[in-house]
Amino acid sequence: MEYIFEIEMQVRDYECDLQGIVNNSVYQNYLEHCRHEFLKFVELDFAELHNQGVDAVVVKAELEYKASLVPNDKFIVKLGITKKGVRFIFNQDIYHKESGKLMVKGKVTSVLTKNRRPILPDIIDEALSKKGLAASS
Repeated sequence: MEYIFEIEMQVRDYECDLQGIVNNSVYQNYLEHCRHEFLKFVELDFAELHNQGVDAVVVKAELEYKASLVPNDKFIVKLGITKKGVRFIFNQDIYHKESGKLMVKGKVTSVLTKNRRPILPDIIDEALSKKGLAASS
């Protein structure tokens, strides 16, 4: 997997369940935050896209939990992107910062829509190109 973006984060106490580990649903928030920061990195504004009638919609999310994060753990979310037709597949993995251990392996499939219909992802292709990046096919 080739990563083209990463962000460091830290677990907050309220993200944990009674077992003292990050609740499974919170990992999707981590992945989504990373995707939004990635859009900023390639100079796309999620809100501005929406104002133009273009929305990024998650159509599928697959998460494989390898190990649990606990309060105050620092971790890194890494992102790679693959393009398949109108779909973008974000391969996102979460690593424990200190140990480097893979905690979660994620794959989130998204499409761009305009007026609730899928459109070609030219906007993302152009933004990636400006940064010298490209989605793998």
